[in-house]
Amino acid sequence: MRKLLLFVIFCTLTSTSFAQQKIALKDALDLISKGKNVKFTYEHQLIKNIKINFDVNEIQNHTTEYLLGKILKNTGITWNAVGKNYFTITKIREKEVANPNTRNAVSDVADGNNLVPQQNTANNFLSVNPAKKITIEGFVKEQKTGKPIAMATVQMKELGVSTMTDERGHYIFKDLIAGKATISVQFLTMVGKEKELHLTANNTYQANFDLDENILALKEVEVVASESKSGGATASIISQKAIEHLQATSLADVLQLLPGGLATNPDFSNVNKTAIRQINANNMGSLGTAVLINGAPVSNNANLQVLNPASSGANASFSTSTGSGTDLRQISADNIESIEVVRGVPSVEYGDLTNGAIIVKTKAGQTPFQLKARVNPTLNQLWFGKGFSLGKKAGNLNADIDYTKSFSDQRFAYDAYNRLTGSLLYSNTFFKDKPLFTSTSFSYAMNLDELKQDPDDAQTLTENRAKDNAFRFTSNGKWNLNQKFVRVLQYNISANYAVQKGYQQSLISNYIYPMSDAMNDTTKVGQYVPSEYLSKVWIEGKPFNLFAKITNSFYLKSGAFNHRFLMGGEWRTDANYGDGKSFDQSRPPRLSGNNSIRPFSYQDIPALNQLAFYVEDQVSGKLFNRDLQLQLGLRYDNVQPTQFLKSQIGTVLAPRINIGYQLTETLTIRGGYGITAKAPTLLYLYPQDAYFDLLNFNYYATNPAERLLIVTTRRFKSDNSDLKIATNNKAELGFDYTLFGSRQLRVTFYKEHIKNGYDFGSTLQSSTLIPVTNYVVASAPAGQPPTVIPGSSYNFFASYNQPTNNVDTKNKGIEFDLDLGRFEPIRTSFVLNGAWLNTQTINTGYYIVKRQNSGAEPSKVPIYDSGRGTENTRASSTLRIIHNIPQARLIVTLAAQTIWTDQNKYLSYQSIPIGYVQNSDGHVVWLTEAQRNSATIINDNELNLNIAQEYYKTEKWKPLWLFNLRLTKEIGRAMSFSFFANNVLMDRPLEESSRWAGQYSRRNPRLFFGTEISIKF
Repeated sequence: MRKLLLFVIFCTLTSTSFAQQKIALKDALDLISKGKNVKFTYEHQLIKNIKINFDVNEIQNHTTEYLLGKILKNTGITWNAVGKNYFTITKIREKEVANPNTRNAVSDVADGNNLVPQQNTANNFLSVNPAKKITIEGFVKEQKTGKPIAMATVQMKELGVSTMTDERGHYIFKDLIAGKATISVQFLTMVGKEKELHLTANNTYQANFDLDENILALKEVEVVASESKSGGATASIISQKAIEHLQATSLADVLQLLPGGLATNPDFSNVNKTAIRQINANNMGSLGTAVLINGAPVSNNANLQVLNPASSGANASFSTSTGSGTDLRQISADNIESIEVVRGVPSVEYGDLTNGAIIVKTKAGQTPFQLKARVNPTLNQLWFGKGFSLGKKAGNLNADIDYTKSFSDQRFAYDAYNRLTGSLLYSNTFFKDKPLFTSTSFSYAMNLDELKQDPDDAQTLTENRAKDNAFRFTSNGKWNLNQKFVRVLQYNISANYAVQKGYQQSLISNYIYPMSDAMNDTTKVGQYVPSEYLSKVWIEGKPFNLFAKITNSFYLKSGAFNHRFLMGGEWRTDANYGDGKSFDQSRPPRLSGNNSIRPFSYQDIPALNQLAFYVEDQVSGKLFNRDLQLQLGLRYDNVQPTQFLKSQIGTVLAPRINIGYQLTETLTIRGGYGITAKAPTLLYLYPQDAYFDLLNFNYYATNPAERLLIVTTRRFKSDNSDLKIATNNKAELGFDYTLFGSRQLRVTFYKEHIKNGYDFGSTLQSSTLIPVTNYVVASAPAGQPPTVIPGSSYNFFASYNQPTNNVDTKNKGIEFDLDLGRFEPIRTSFVLNGAWLNTQTINTGYYIVKRQNSGAEPSKVPIYDSGRGTENTRASSTLRIIHNIPQARLIVTLAAQTIWTDQNKYLSYQSIPIGYVQNSDGHVVWLTEAQRNSATIINDNELNLNIAQEYYKTEKWKPLWLFNLRLTKEIGRAMSFSFFANNVLMDRPLEESSRWAGQYSRRNPRLFFGTEISIKF
C-alpha cells in the first residue's frame, strides 16, 4: 500500500513538472489564443526574450483573464480588453504603477471557485475586496487630463440601475447580485465606454473609466446608427456625433440612417410624417409612431385643426398633422444628445403606439457655449446652446435657442416655414445616501407654415396659414432607494399646452348659390351668397396634454438567472379648449354638392383619458453555458376608463416578449412577439356633425324684394359608437453573427399586422335618404316674395364621412446591418445596411360612391366590395464609406444608396358592385355572381365604374443609384466646418411609367448641398 501511494505521488509530481514548464511568453499567448478562440495584439519587441512558467492544462479550466493575469505577473506588462475576445498587451505605464488607489500591479478576482488575477490599468482597473455584499465602484476621468468627470451617467444594463458621478468623478453600486454585469459610462462631450464583469458573492469590485473627448482626432468616430444588443427590442441608436455629421435640420432627417431608410433633401414645405417599417407613411402609420422626449410623449391626440371631417376627412387647406402623428419638422436636432428608434417589440413601459417609438434624449450637463449656422438652397438656420454649472451642489442648467426659416422655393418668398424653439433644462442630484437624479425642463416652440397672398394672384387671393405656439413642461427623475423590492423609483410628469391657429382665405366668384344658417333639422327661408366674396375661415385649437408615469424596478436572483422586475402605471389626458372653427356664415367657404359647413367650438368636446399598468421581467443568465436574455412583459390599457376594468371605448391586454440566445461564441439568435395598441384621437372620437342644405324652392328675381329661397337642413351625428382600439401584432426573428474577428452582421425578419386602423369614410350607416319637398308658386304679388305651397317630392341620397376602423395594414420585410469595421491601412470604415420592405394597406369597409351622370339624383347608388388598397414593395441598401484622418481632424462619408426594386400595385379595384341602394326606398339590393356578370348590370352607367385597365398593372421601376457626400473638418478645438451634397453625380433619370404609357417621372432628388459652421467658446 505504501509503495502504491509513493508511485501515485511520483506520477503526480512528474506530470505536474511536464505540464508546468518554462516557455516563451509569445508561445504561451499563442496557446491561449488557440485554446480560448481569442486574439492578442502587441509589439513583438515588448515580449521578446521573456520566458514564464506556464501550465497548459489551465487553459481549459480558467478564463482568459485569469490566464493573462497569471502569465503577465511581475513582467511589467499588462493587458486590456478592447472588444469581445480581443485583448491588447501593453507595458505598464509609470503613473499606473504609482496610482495611489492600487495595492499591487495585479489583484485577484473570483473566477468560479478560483481567484482570477486581474490587471490594474487606468483604462480597465478591476479589483476585489472581501465584503458581505456585492459592490461596484470606481472613478470616471478624462483620458487626456486626468480630471474627474462629474455628472457622468453610469449604468448597469442587466439590472437596470444607474447613477451619476459626483464632483470627484466617483460612482458606486451597492447590494448587487451575482452574474454578468455590463457597466456603461456616458457623458455629453465624451465617447462612452462599457465594460463587462462577472460578479460573485461577497466581493467589492472597482472599475475605473478614462473617457476620450468626442472629437475627430480619435481613430474611430461613430457617425452611423448602431444596433441594440439582443434580448431586448430591436432598435437603432443614433449618437450626437452621427446627428452632427449628418447635419440634420430636424428629427425627420435622422431617420435615413435606419436600415431601409432613404436619403431625401430636407423639406419643410409639408408636414414631415414617418411610419417605422412602413413604405409611404399614411395617417395611421404616422399616428402609431410615438415620439418621446426625455421620457414624455409628444402627443398629437388633441389636434383638431381640420376644416370639415364629414366631407373632407382629416384635411384642411393649411398645413396640418391632425389625425396623424407628430410633425417631425417641428423638432430641432441640434439639442439632441441621442436618439433610440425602437423598430421591434418595445418594452411594456411604452404605450399608445403601434409601429414603434422614437426616443429622444436632449442635452443635459455642463457644455461649452456653441453656435451653429447652417445654410442650404432652401433653408437658413441658427442655433446656439450652453450648459451652465450653477455650483458644486446647485446642479446644471442647459439653455438653447433655434431659429429656422425655410422656403419651398427661394424665388417665392410668400411661401415659407418658420421655426423658433427654445428650452431650459435644470438637472441636479439630491440626497447623498439614496440619490435622486432629477431634471426639469421648460420649452417653447413656435411653428409658422405660411402661404401668403401672391402679389400676382388677383384672381383667387389665396392665403393659408398654420401657426402653433407650444409650451411644454417636463420633470423626470430616478430615485435610488436601494430597498429590496424598491431599488429604483422612476417618475415622469409632463404638461403641454399649445395655441394653434389655422387660417384659410380664397376669393369665390361667378356663382350665386343658396345657403342656410340653421343649426338643427328644419325647413326655413334661406339666403343667397354674393356673386363674389372673400371667404375667410379661422380654426383655433388649444390642445392640452397631461402625462404622469411612475415605475418601480428591483432585481432578484433565481438559481442561475438574474431577474430585473419592472412595474408601473401611467395616466394620460388629452383635451382641447379652443374656440374651434369660425367664419362669417354669409360668406362660407366653397361648398361641395349639398354638404354644408357650420361653426364648431372645441370647448364642449370631452377629454380623452387613458390609464395603463404594466409589469415586466428581464431575465439574464446562462443556459447550457451560453448567454440567455429574456424579456417578458404584460401591459393593460384602458381608454376612457369609467372604472379600473370598465371603459367607454375599450381595453387592451398586450403581452410582449423578446429573447436572445447565444448559440456559439459568434452567433446569437433572437426573436420577439408582442401586441401594441394606439387609442383613437379626439378627432376620431368626437367629430363635428354632418350638415346638408337641400333646396326646396329657389326664385332669384331681378327685384331683390321678390326673391324667395327655401332650404331644408338636416343634421346627422357623425361619430362612431362602435369605434375600436387599433392594435398591431408584431413578430420578428433574427440573428447576430460575428465574422472575421470583430465584424458584425445583424439580420432581422419581421411581420406586422395593424388591425382596426383609423380613417374617415362613407359607410352604410352614414348613408341615408332625405325626403325633400319641392314647393310651387301659389301666387306672385308684385314687390313681394311669392306665396308657395308643397308640390312634388324626391329622395336625396346623403352620404357623409364618419370615423372607421377600416384601415388594415400588413408590413413584412428583412432588415440587415453589416459593420465591416475600420481598415487601418486606408483609415476607412465600411457599413452596409438596407431592407426589403413590403406594405399592404387595404380598406376593409365597403366602397360607396354616388354617381350623378346627368346631374340628377341617381336611381341606384352602387356598393363595391371591401379590400380596395395598395401594395408597395421596395428593396434598398446603403453603403457608407467613412474615411477619417485623425491628425487632420477630418471625416468624410460617401453614402451609395441603391434602390434595387420598387413596385406598386392596386388591390381589389372592381368595376362591378356587389350591391346597390335603391333611391326610391333606401332598400339595399345584394347582387349574386350571375347578376354581377349580366348585361343589365354591366351596361348600367350608374353601377359600372369602368375602371381603366392600367389599374390592374403593377408599376415597376428600374434600379436606381444615389450618391451623397458629407464632410466635417474640425479647426482646432473651437471651430468645425461641415458640408454635404446630395446626388453629387446629378443623376436624375427620366423614366417612363410601366403603368401609364407616355407619363414620365424624374427619379432621385435634385442636386442639393449645404454648409454648416460650428463655433465653441
